[in-house]
Amino acid sequence: MESNAPSRLTAIALTFMAVIWISPFSWLLLNAFNPLSTGQLEIPRSVGLDNFAQAVSGNAGRQFLNSMLIAAGTATLSVVVGISAAYPLSRLKIPGRNAFLWTLVLLRMLPSAGVLVPLYFSAQRLGLLNQLGVIIALTVLNLPFTLLLLKNFFDTVPIELEEAAYVEGASLFQIVSRIVLPMSRAGIAVVWFFSFTGAWNEFLLPLIFARVQDAFPMSVGLYAAFGQQGAINYGFLTAFSIIYAAPAIGVYFLLRRNMNTGFAGVGVKG
Repeated sequence: MESNAPSRLTAIALTFMAVIWISPFSWLLLNAFNPLSTGQLEIPRSVGLDNFAQAVSGNAGRQFLNSMLIAAGTATLSVVVGISAAYPLSRLKIPGRNAFLWTLVLLRMLPSAGVLVPLYFSAQRLGLLNQLGVIIALTVLNLPFTLLLLKNFFDTVPIELEEAAYVEGASLFQIVSRIVLPMSRAGIAVVWFFSFTGAWNEFLLPLIFARVQDAFPMSVGLYAAFGQQGAINYGFLTAFSIIYAAPAIGVYFLLRRNMNTGFAGVGVKG
């Protein structure tokens, strides 16, 4: 009887956590498919796609493309820049390299709002108060964690394989592209995913940098949708939220196989 007590407590705790986690999503789905949504957690009398039709009939399509451009651009640029910097940090015996990496991570702990003013004036002088400026700014902010994670994954690739390839006459580019990157693809998938979702969810930088409504991503569009029709339309907002959340979930499932391997390797060699 006593031996079953811990398992029962665990089951109760997990059930409680599941209810807390599922309740908001239940509210979201029930209101999104309810044409007569009032914002209450209730079973709809009728089910329809009217709210989704209303959500995509406005600026949601353009904002979706803007979000995809910013998120995919940030993730890809973060990976390219991260690989270019993390591989030398992994292979070269640079004095103070670990202190350098952890200093970058420490600086990244500053909130985005804390560095917004210098970023804004720098972008203004360079003429980058646009979507490209958002991508570059988010890449810079992602770089500390990108470097740390990619370096850890590159550290796990046996250097003997690279030395053998070098003896056979392979160039540095061939060694990196044919040995290091394929063996680190799980880590690259993790970095790309986190960079993508971070940029997809970013609100403050696109709001300040993009400035014009046609360049706003969905994160800003969702904020602007509150009260734009004179009152809060719960059905419209919940449908818009589901459309907004879907790509990040889809990207996870596309990269899931590599992501699972990558998550297992995040903690290797600091």
